[in-house]
Amino acid sequence: MGTPVRVWSGEIRVGDWERYYLGLDGGAHQKALDSLDIAYRDGVRADEQNLMVPVEAVRRAALELGDHAAADVLRDRFELDSPSMLGRGLKLVLGQGGLEHRYLDDLSLQLRYIGYRWRFAKHVLPMPAAVRAALA
Repeated sequence: MGTPVRVWSGEIRVGDWERYYLGLDGGAHQKALDSLDIAYRDGVRADEQNLMVPVEAVRRAALELGDHAAADVLRDRFELDSPSMLGRGLKLVLGQGGLEHRYLDDLSLQLRYIGYRWRFAKHVLPMPAAVRAALA
């Protein structure tokens, strides 16, 4: 028997998707919001955090546009065996691994990230093939 086929169904709340956003994807997240006609007046995050979007649209945002947050929300939702883009970004900026789970709920860690983020303003973290493969 082969590996069961994953069904990419359901919806994801935009606010849950954006919890994983670090801004190291070269604007891919904003391109994803544009592709879904989701407004983001601050130039970064969606205005309507409670908007629901199809899982398949989030998957396309990761695969076709390189949206790191999309890859990670799907990684967690579907328990994918792939690297965490959030973890990779936090390690790059803060120099410490294993922070991704803590980051989601720790305001002081989020603020620390923001404080160091400016040094990586133009950095684009490439999405590993393993992440793309897990979403295929």
